[in-house]
This record gives sequence, C-alpha cells and structure tokens, in this order.
Amino acid sequence: LCNGILAGLVSITAGCANMECGSAFAAGLIGAFVYQGSSMLLVKLKIDDPVDASPVHGFCGAWGVLAAAFFDWGKGVDYFNGSGWSCKAAEGSTACIGGIGGTMI
Repeated sequence: LCNGILAGLVSITAGCANMECGSAFAAGLIGAFVYQGSSMLLVKLKIDDPVDASPVHGFCGAWGVLAAAFFDWGKGVDYFNGSGWSCKAAEGSTACIGGIGGTMI
C-alpha cells in the first residue's frame, strides 16, 4: 500500500508544475499500475529488490517523465499550476517580469 502511494507521488513529481489536477490524478493512478507491473516483473526475473526501490523510483520516475509530456496541455513556458507566487517584480518596480526567470522565481 505504501509503495503504491509513493509510486503515485513519484509519478507526478516531474510534471507537477504544468499538470492540471485531473491529469496529475490520472498520472498517479497509472503510476500505481506501473509500480505493480514492474514489481511483478522483477520477481519473475528473480531480481532481488526487497524494498521495491527500483519499481517505485526507477520505473515510476521514468513514467513520470513521460507523463509530464503526455499531460502537458501546451499552454507555453509561462503557464504554471501552483507555486503560490503570481510574479517576480523587477528591482525598484511593482511590475511583473515576464518570460524566462520572471513568473516563477
């Protein structure tokens, strides 16, 4: 149970800034199945991994990188979900800096 939860969390880590809530839930749910399948594969191949670190971090991490691309809805590099900050102000100004290094730092 705990590794399934960790697998879901690892699966959404790569795309957490650009996934919508439903997409993150779907990626985490698929990650749980990726974990289960990869854990069973390691047992079948007789590869010893007593704490299932490879399925959780390796296989689900790889799925998370793919999921970040699959579930990104193409709104551009200036669009992010989260972080809590709306913009970064220029020195001596209250206006937001746009573009790279502007809206999320």
